[in-house]
Amino acid sequence: MVTNEAEMPMVSIFKQKRIKGWWPFVARNEEDEFELTGKVEAELHLLTGEEAEKSPVGEGRNEPEPLEKPNRPDTSLLWFLTPFKAIKHLVCTQYKWLVIKIVVALLVLVMLGLFLYSMPGYMVKKMLGA
Repeated sequence: MVTNEAEMPMVSIFKQKRIKGWWPFVARNEEDEFELTGKVEAELHLLTGEEAEKSPVGEGRNEPEPLEKPNRPDTSLLWFLTPFKAIKHLVCTQYKWLVIKIVVALLVLVMLGLFLYSMPGYMVKKMLGA
């Protein structure tokens, strides 16, 4: 992995004041080479004395600063609703007016079909006076 300490990247927290990342844990093995033994993800903040007095943390004082709310997509975890949401987004954005016209045309055709289906029976009733 790393052959000597000079190849390891160094960061000055006094210059950056805040840093977040993965830090490796290395140890020397039997051949006196560095070996990766683990990693830790951490975020470090360097505060001035005034900032530390304004917002003390630890030792039962205030809670640590919470993380920002994650930016999660508006997806459903219900597997059976996912295809309907995809269809909704496809239909509502691209083919909205086409779908509305087709639905209206189908409703008109159904009404016309019902009228033509029931008209002979009502005409016979009118003619016979029933």
